[in-house]
Amino acid sequence: MSTRYMTVIHTLNARDNLMLQVLREDQALTDTQTFREIQHFHSYLLDILRTKDVDYMSLRSALTPQSTKHEAAFLFDEKRCDNTFVPGVECADALFQALDRKTTHSILGGELVDDRDEIARTLLRNSAVVAKDLNFKHPCFCYVLYVNNLSESSITAIDTKLRAHKAYLGYVPCTYASLAKTFVSRHLVNLVIKQGDTVILGHEDDRPNTENHNLHLHDYTAIGLRIKSLQSAYFGAFLSYKPEWMLMEESDDDLEIALRAMSETVAPLTEFTVAITDNKFEKYLKTEKFGKLKKAGLEDLTKAELETEIREKLRMSYLYNMMYVDQPTYQLSKFNIMLEFTRLTGHPERMVVSLEYRPAERVLRLITVS
Repeated sequence: MSTRYMTVIHTLNARDNLMLQVLREDQALTDTQTFREIQHFHSYLLDILRTKDVDYMSLRSALTPQSTKHEAAFLFDEKRCDNTFVPGVECADALFQALDRKTTHSILGGELVDDRDEIARTLLRNSAVVAKDLNFKHPCFCYVLYVNNLSESSITAIDTKLRAHKAYLGYVPCTYASLAKTFVSRHLVNLVIKQGDTVILGHEDDRPNTENHNLHLHDYTAIGLRIKSLQSAYFGAFLSYKPEWMLMEESDDDLEIALRAMSETVAPLTEFTVAITDNKFEKYLKTEKFGKLKKAGLEDLTKAELETEIREKLRMSYLYNMMYVDQPTYQLSKFNIMLEFTRLTGHPERMVVSLEYRPAERVLRLITVS
């Protein structure tokens, strides 16, 4: 296999992506064939982005969780919007005008799903930063706009600007794992990636990728944003951010397909152990990364205990930055995962762990911690 397969896939979204599930199941492809199809699919994406002068690597901060950045879900009461036909457009317009023109984010949107109106108000009351009130008629009229890659100061600035809009209710902090974060983000769809003064979005799959077309009712150009679009098959698979959810299963389609995106040989992740070499533990973790371990309350753990602690938290997040390297001298499959460790006081400590995926040995070898 040639070195053209040396690539990084920031994220792969198979949550509701039927095409990726078909690759693995309906066509009965082998792991090697699935790996090659995903790699080819991703290489086509890179070609499309290059023709649109979009640097895929520069989208990393919008597609993967950042340990030093924050996320928030901004809430609006659709019944208070002037635009009663498509109130979400009015809400999105307010948000885009509140965002810094220089920043990069993934933006998701949708309404709360709580048919019997049993849990939404309780969860929001205990977690939201309320600007006005939470007196929406029903959760289905509460419109959510989820934004990642935010600084603390930018959340404050956005909240301050949005308070001038009569439909704005407040926001739910979504940086750390919580039932509220899972609830508000569970049924959202990826709208766009905003990169500076440009929005990147999906268009019809039968429309050529040479075109740029806005499928949304929101008029981005009216507020000075440029539009770059590509077929939704590519946008949905590779340019869609996935907020971490609680209550994740030991395995699912999303995980299974992510593993096949970086390795021709696949084994169930449930069978793997985490391995830290003695040299990595003593000369890297206990020295260079000691402060990080201390913040997470892990500084007193032995190597075996730290391996166990990391292994137990593996399914609290998704796999990111999946890389396959095929060089004449070595092959490597690796991924990043965001882990969260509860502290006695203050917010949890978040840690990005890079692990080498070694299916023949059923081992995940620790590479870096940040």
